[in-house]
Amino acid sequence: MRKIRSVKFELLRHGPPHNQLLSPLTRYMGLCGRHEPTTVTLTYEQQNFITLLRALRYGEEETQTRQGQIRELSAAMGQILEKVPGLIADLSLDGEEQLVHLRLVFSASELALLPFEMADAAKGFPGEGLPLSLQQDVPVVITREIRGIPGQGMSWTQRPRILFAAASPPGVGSIPFKAHLLALRVAISPWLPQPSENVTPTQRLAPFLTVLPAATLEQIQGACAKGNYTHIHILAHGARVPDTSEARYGLALCDDRDPGNVDVVDGQRLSAALRIKKREEGFSSPLMVTLASCDSGQQGSVVLPGSSLVHAIHNAGVPLVIGSQYPLTKAGSVTLAQTLYSGLLWGKDPRICLYELRQQLRRQDRTTHDWGSLIAYASLPDDIENQLRELKTSQAHRALSASLNRAHNLTEKGMDKSDENFDRVIEDIRHTINFVPEAKTDRDAAFLAAQETRIHKLCSLGSAEKRKAQALYLKYDDTLTTEPHARAPLPDTALQALEHALGFYQRASAINAHAHWPGTQVLSLSIFLQFHKTQKMALDVPLWTFLEASALYELNHPDPSHALWACANLAELYFLDFVVDPARPQDPYPNPQRFVLKLIQDAPTHAIQLISSRWQFHRYTHMLYFDKVSANFAAKLTAMLTKGKQAKQEPLTQAG
Repeated sequence: MRKIRSVKFELLRHGPPHNQLLSPLTRYMGLCGRHEPTTVTLTYEQQNFITLLRALRYGEEETQTRQGQIRELSAAMGQILEKVPGLIADLSLDGEEQLVHLRLVFSASELALLPFEMADAAKGFPGEGLPLSLQQDVPVVITREIRGIPGQGMSWTQRPRILFAAASPPGVGSIPFKAHLLALRVAISPWLPQPSENVTPTQRLAPFLTVLPAATLEQIQGACAKGNYTHIHILAHGARVPDTSEARYGLALCDDRDPGNVDVVDGQRLSAALRIKKREEGFSSPLMVTLASCDSGQQGSVVLPGSSLVHAIHNAGVPLVIGSQYPLTKAGSVTLAQTLYSGLLWGKDPRICLYELRQQLRRQDRTTHDWGSLIAYASLPDDIENQLRELKTSQAHRALSASLNRAHNLTEKGMDKSDENFDRVIEDIRHTINFVPEAKTDRDAAFLAAQETRIHKLCSLGSAEKRKAQALYLKYDDTLTTEPHARAPLPDTALQALEHALGFYQRASAINAHAHWPGTQVLSLSIFLQFHKTQKMALDVPLWTFLEASALYELNHPDPSHALWACANLAELYFLDFVVDPARPQDPYPNPQRFVLKLIQDAPTHAIQLISSRWQFHRYTHMLYFDKVSANFAAKLTAMLTKGKQAKQEPLTQAG
């Protein structure tokens, strides 16, 4: 997997952050990597620069005039970066990287006025003369950063959940609420359950998306205090904060006391609402906040203490905050929601999403400068790529489970199997396979880590193929609601998917024979495919014994996840032993049940090991069918896993 390399560029000066105007007399120290510090000065006086920035206000200048002034600004920003030779040297790819992350670190308020995101590529840099953040010779994503933000330690492996707060109080103009809601609804659709008559649309969306259509600050604060939201998306107009001697910008929300009035919320108040103290859980901790509003990144006055909305929220501890430094068009705000969330929820690197968003905004309309208005404050953990790889795997499994649930629901409702909804479910599974994280090669320096990653990748692909086979089987099976032994034959497409799955698991086992997860699936699929062709079953006893020993050893693994997978695989191994035993005992056969109960006891309620085991035994009930006795036994194990903690209170029952 090609990596992203970070380049840190700091601009420092003496004194407090505020009360310093832009001036050619002010000397800044530029720091980049291991290179020597460089003195940097600006060419603009404060008033001249403020006048030039007025060109970025849509409607105040003709398009041609505005484009000319933007080119002047871009050249000026490029000249600032050009004054640091070390920066030019570090902004280059070595062939093993896909993108360079330029981290701008500064605390001076006057520097926050500068549109660094519009800077042209410096002399000697690939793409010279083109906007640095748009040129494609050496893809660069630019973010801003504040020193020592605690959000860098947050985990990006959490299950995504979005809070969407929108506000359009009287007198401030309309907002594209429906377009943003649709964009978010499409982004979460791979994980949504099938619509049901007993579940309202709000209840169906609740685990993934909460919507506040006429948001007040109190409502936002209340939602953050109750729910664990990883992403907060706010759609509102930007407005100047009233009753202040110097210019400062905020969000035009609905008033808590009178929804007919406007409450212009500044950065301090909004930050306090988003990072509210929760009961017994510390502060609410969103990973990302997006502000789809004009001037959310606008510094305003540099004389008094304070900062922009984006800066203030980032300073409060949110790792990633995205907004607009200048006016943002409605079409641009919709593109922001569509592009960001369609990638982020799959575990895509936010820096790649930002780069693609800026490119999309530029392609969308060359008469606007939304691409240059986009601003991001980011403080990401050093191991962000590893964390996102874990999130990708989890999200892919959740999407596969949701797709298969939709397939089951369609079948149980007796819908026409040729219905396009069923074909869409199967296509969803095929689409999800593409989001399984890429595997590293054996040539990686961290060989063991690369080995484990490749095994996980191959097993995820094998699991996806099994679920695709199950969806294809369900489409043609008319006996699902009858006894398990009344099973329809598997279509050729489902058998092909199972053979593909076997191939993936065999490749994973070849990497590490001690990995009992792929080994158990090789054993299972080999037995079934052989039985399907010859109606005979044979257990590879040496392999079964080896996998049993390996799984028993990992039951005491210090990592709970490894121990849970060992427990799940032992339940399946003992079930396979039961299936192929020609002289099955009539007495209770407790081994699979005992390990299923242990899995239920030790695993969290929504653990992937529980979900995976439930689907696997459900396959043995219908699709991976051997005979009535084993199918009934698999059905009982499936029921135990479905009941979860309740199953612990029930006595062990006979298999047959």
